[in-house]
Order: sequence, then C-alpha cells, then structure tokens
Amino acid sequence: MMRIHAAGTTDTGQVRQGNEDAFWSGDSVFAVADGMGGHLAGEVASATALEPVAALDGRIFADGDEALGALRRAVTQANAMVARKAHDEPSFRGMGTTLTAAMVEGRRLHLAHVGDSRAYLLRHGDLQQVTDDHTLVQHLINEGQITKEEASTHPQRSIITRAIGVANDVDVDGFTIDLEQGDVVLLCSDGLTGVVPDERIAETLKRFPDLDEAANTLIDMANEGGGPDNITVLLLRYDETATGPASRSGGDTGELAEQQPQDPVRVDSSGNGSDGDWAARLGRFGNLGRGGGGPRDDRDEGGGRGRVVLASLVALAVFLALVGAGGWWLLSRSYFVGLDGENVVIYQGIPTDLGPIDLSWVSEPTDIDVDDVSDFFVDDLESGLAAVDLEDARRIVDGIPLADGPRDDGDGAGDDPTAPTTEPDATPTP
Repeated sequence: MMRIHAAGTTDTGQVRQGNEDAFWSGDSVFAVADGMGGHLAGEVASATALEPVAALDGRIFADGDEALGALRRAVTQANAMVARKAHDEPSFRGMGTTLTAAMVEGRRLHLAHVGDSRAYLLRHGDLQQVTDDHTLVQHLINEGQITKEEASTHPQRSIITRAIGVANDVDVDGFTIDLEQGDVVLLCSDGLTGVVPDERIAETLKRFPDLDEAANTLIDMANEGGGPDNITVLLLRYDETATGPASRSGGDTGELAEQQPQDPVRVDSSGNGSDGDWAARLGRFGNLGRGGGGPRDDRDEGGGRGRVVLASLVALAVFLALVGAGGWWLLSRSYFVGLDGENVVIYQGIPTDLGPIDLSWVSEPTDIDVDDVSDFFVDDLESGLAAVDLEDARRIVDGIPLADGPRDDGDGAGDDPTAPTTEPDATPTP
C-alpha cells in the first residue's frame, strides 16, 4: 500500500507585516504560492492561484500523461484567474504570484511550476533541486556567467522572469519523477531558500525524520537568518509499506484546517501587506554594477566572432521571451538612481544587460552633475541606488549629499552669502 505523509507550515518572517504566501496540502495534490502585490493583493493572488490546482485533489486519471496535462492546465487556469481579478479590481492591479504544484499519482510525482518557489527531492541522503527558478540569475547560471554558489548571494536573485497573473499567457514547466521508497519532497517559497543554503536544508531533513519537526525547524532557521520574506515549507514523504489513508498535518505557524469542499484553499495570510510591494520586490535589488558581471570565456579572433553573434542572438531570444512573459512590464515597475555619463538620472528597469540588450533606460534627468556630489556617495551612484517606485527615486535624488552643501532650491536656503554673484547666460543650454 502506498501512502503520502505531508506536513506544511508558513510564517510571516521577521520583516514583512503580512503573509502573502499560501499553500495547499490535500490527499494527492500539494502546492505552494508566493504572492506579490499591493495592499492585500499578494494574498489574493496566491489564494486564487491555488483554487484550480486544489480542485484536482483526489481525481483519478487514465495515465501519467493525462495527469500531468491536467496539472499544467490547472496552472494555466490559475494564471487566467489571477490576471482577470487584477484587471477587474483596480486595487489588485499589478498583483501576481509564483506557483509550484505537485500531484502524486501512484508511484509518480507530477510537477508544474512557474516562478521561483522551488521543489526539491531528498533521495538516499542527497538533496536535489528539481525545478528551475524563473529568474534572471538562473539565466546567467544557464549561460555559464555565474555559478550556483554565486547566485545565492547575487544582488539580482529576486528578479523573476515568469509569474502567474502578470500576462494573459504563461509558460508552465511540467515534468514527472518516479518515486522511490522513503523519498522526501520539499515545496517551499524563496523565503526559505533565499536565507538557508541547500546544504543546511539537506542536513535538517536528514536529522529530523518527523516532517512536522523538520518543517518547523526550517522555518526557525530562516527566521534566525533574518526572516526577510514570508516563509512557507511543505514536506511530503513517499511510503510504499504503510497502510491507510494519506496522512496530513500542519505546523504551529501554519495550522491546516479540515478540508472544506466549498473552500479548497488552506492559507495562513493574516495581516496587511504594504502598498507597492510588487514594485518593492523587483526594485530592492541592492547596489548593482552596470556591467554584465560574471566570468566570460576568452574568444579567439576567428571562430570567436561567430560565438559572439550566437550569444547575441541567444540574449535577444531571452529578451523577447521576457517580453512575452510579462517581463518587460516587470522591468517597467523597477527604478534606480544612477549615472548617465556625468549626470545623475533616474532609471527605469534594472542595472544590467542581457548580451547586447540593456535592461534599463533613463526615466528622468536631474540637474545634478557627478562633480557636485560628495566623493563618498559617488560609488553608490555608479552602482545604482534601488528605489521602490518613481516617487521614492525622486526622494533619493533630493537626499543626495553634495560636495558644497545643500543645493539651492530657489528660496536661497542653500546660497553661500560670501560667494560672488554672476549674471546667468543669456542663452540657456538645453
């Protein structure tokens, strides 16, 4: 007799005011969603996305292909539902969510995945990530520009390239794993993986065979690491020897209520989220350099030119894929303050390139030259100062320390009374 043991829990973390994560733990279907949006919108997005997935729980399918197809269609339906709510309700505009869903069908585990919430498989003591993050840094890993270790601390690791609800269409990753006795599957949001390394996750899962204890320990570890985001952990263990119905349980911070047919979504998301959190998630990328970053292969003069052209075509294809998946819209919601030559400007986008494609552009110029800025602040401008939105970027500009003290805003507050006066040029320079 085959049996799935499951335990799930979610926690707000140490920084966020509300919990926009949600998860579903049923008899055969399990899922984690990490919502993003403004006031309460992230909670709505994640809960809405779980509904069509949870509706598959307990269904019987003719074969594995039919089961996986149904799971992928449910994720596609989730995208349509979230996008429709965002369109119909002005307060939900800009919301979206990740979604990683698993369905157990006999000895097979079907997975459907969008975003950067992850699925892991622990088998014979080895932990393997089985989903690919739909993020900018994952693309850099695939292209060989950075390593996985470098990606774990990369300042752009939270920039996602695919999400549920931000575009009318979405590409859904889907695949199947043949389960073995004792396999442990972990579904989690990036509130865990962004703080706790894979090695420590593996150690914890091996040290705590009790799934509830393991889940709660992982939550504690993420909080001890600062808890910068909501944290959700959902663990499954495949057991071929046990008898009886599937076992489900919940942790202290994410208690699972009894399943109710009219309300299929189990979610712990109390509290209010902060306004503009969707933009904040994309905008708070730290101080970034404007270079491509990462190691590059030396290219010879002959065959190297062809490889450069090929790399450019690949980068262009990735850029077009970003646009098709709503990535361009995501970039347009991100701002930072940096330098355009010798001038301080406000940029839209993120300070990096994809091959020949620059992922930022000047949104607003300012009247500040880099020579006017205090020396200690120039490095920050060269790296790029992240802003939550355009207004936040303008506040950053207003607070830039100048070498000669506060600048004159027209009321004489920053004037030096001992400085000589000169007449302005008759012809202003555009």
